[in-house]
Amino acid sequence: MVTGLVRRLTGAVVGVLLAGVSLVAAVPAHAEEPLTFGRQIVRYDVTVELARDGVAEVSIDMDFDFGNDPGHGPYITLPTRVRYDDERDRVYRVSDVRASSATGAPARVYLDRSRSSVAIRVGNEHRGNISGVQQYTISYRLEGIVNGAAGEGTYDEFYWNVIGSGWEIPISNASVTIQGPGPISEVRCFAGPRGSTESCTSEQFEAATAHFTEDVLPTGRLFSVLVGWPAGTFRDVDPILERRRRASDPIDPVSPGGLAALVILLLGVGTAVTRVRTRGRDEAYLGLTPGVTPAPGAFAKVGPRDTRTPVAVQFTPPADVRPGVLGTLLDEVADPHDVTATLVDLAVRGYLRIEEVPRKNPAKSAKNWRLVRLTDLDPTLAPFEQTLLRGIFTGRDEVTLSQLRTTFASTMAQVQGDLYAEVTGRGWFRTDPKAVRARWTGVGSLLAVVGFGASMFAFAADGFRGSVLIPLAVLVVGITVLVCAKHAPARTAEGTAVLAQALGFKQYLATAEANQLRFEEGEDIFSRYLPYAIAFGEATRWAKVFEDLAAQGVTVPEPSWYVGAGALHGAVWSAGGGFSNAISSFSSTATTSFSAPTPGSSGGSGFSSGGGFSGGGGGGGGWGGW
Repeated sequence: MVTGLVRRLTGAVVGVLLAGVSLVAAVPAHAEEPLTFGRQIVRYDVTVELARDGVAEVSIDMDFDFGNDPGHGPYITLPTRVRYDDERDRVYRVSDVRASSATGAPARVYLDRSRSSVAIRVGNEHRGNISGVQQYTISYRLEGIVNGAAGEGTYDEFYWNVIGSGWEIPISNASVTIQGPGPISEVRCFAGPRGSTESCTSEQFEAATAHFTEDVLPTGRLFSVLVGWPAGTFRDVDPILERRRRASDPIDPVSPGGLAALVILLLGVGTAVTRVRTRGRDEAYLGLTPGVTPAPGAFAKVGPRDTRTPVAVQFTPPADVRPGVLGTLLDEVADPHDVTATLVDLAVRGYLRIEEVPRKNPAKSAKNWRLVRLTDLDPTLAPFEQTLLRGIFTGRDEVTLSQLRTTFASTMAQVQGDLYAEVTGRGWFRTDPKAVRARWTGVGSLLAVVGFGASMFAFAADGFRGSVLIPLAVLVVGITVLVCAKHAPARTAEGTAVLAQALGFKQYLATAEANQLRFEEGEDIFSRYLPYAIAFGEATRWAKVFEDLAAQGVTVPEPSWYVGAGALHGAVWSAGGGFSNAISSFSSTATTSFSAPTPGSSGGSGFSSGGGFSGGGGGGGGWGGW
């Protein structure tokens, strides 16, 4: 019978590990010779009361000798998960942990749980000077430890590693008492290295109680006990089994997490794309030539704009539409070059003069321009024009672009806001395009940040199968929303009509050749159309057309609003491409100056970009001191 019990337990040993206990000691109280001059346990009494449902109430009473190494107190690490078979782990549940000290030592309980173990520390983390021999009592509830009978002739079994493989200090005078719900049939005990069949010092049982002892347990010596009851003594004591977590589990697509991620992905991406294709699509007057609006009082059907419909070349800009406004309508963004176009437009209309600052050493100093105010602020100007002039000339009659580089950021934001208000107020957009993009960008950024952070956490944590796919799906949805943000604003039918006129005029500025311009046109349109060319990104080419006219011998009037320097001074069109280069350089410099941040406004910290996580852990059954 004993042989059958041992054979049965040999098959179960993989699944039933619990309670390695070990500590450190100085002078044993009950041993004839000291095991160590450091820490040790000099008395170790364990009592286990087993209920009929297999739940074990464990109580450990010990004398812990700190020896010559004072500290906080003892600790014990209890395995809570071990391999059962190729697919599953056996789980042991540890709960209701308590501790006390009959000698008055600190006995606060600290629990450090991992996926496979729980570490119980007893003491006070703020007191590390406990010394001498201290008595501690530690108790806890243990579930899942009893093995039910596997077949005819077998026992209900309690097979327990009293002292496991992870202990660090020697133990002497160890005893274990097992009390079950019925008469015991068989007992065995083992002491020694892992796999040893050597019996412990003593084993005995009477009725429902078994008692085991082991005199000395040096480091590396294990202590296991085995108790058998007739089959059926315990009820419902099947092992607690869980599917073993694999490294690929967090990204397993064929899982509840994978299914949830797919639903989030389809709903999120589908909603974003559908919404931007419906609410973010331009309207247009159906049945009318692009650029044409219904006659006053006439009705025209409105529907989605067909972007494939070609537009006709326009030889003039849309009536009563300033270049900065047209540039904002064109790409739905109030860009810095739209502000530059507005500045040049105001110069062409006589509100200021642009003067290139002479350089003593052109090889070492950058180009610079001076802006000179010519009139007082005109209240009839559009709000964005007034804001621009006020921001440039407040308290002064002239300023250089280099000076604006460090002072213009707040004015730039106001001018851009006024441009958005202008295109929205004219009814060209259903809603302020900047506000629309901001909402989409805010939502997309939030989803992306949350998704990224949660996915990193899911990789590190013991999540369920496919768990990391859920935050990754949120991340993808966030990125999709961010991509869609630029397409979210939508023009009205009226805005689309003006857009067609703007595109037609842009085509004219981009394709006109010097030999296609009549002389009388060349006298009139260069300055008037140049601000539009700046807004459309065609300024250099537009200036080159008129340089070609001058090279053909056509007398082209020099712009009165621009004063050149060096080779350009008094000879704008005869400088061999100098003016087109000057306009390009001015436009680029002005745009950069207008968009430069005010010093100190960008914020940020060098520390905010760093950081990260570290971790790891594990555990094994054992005792020690801390």
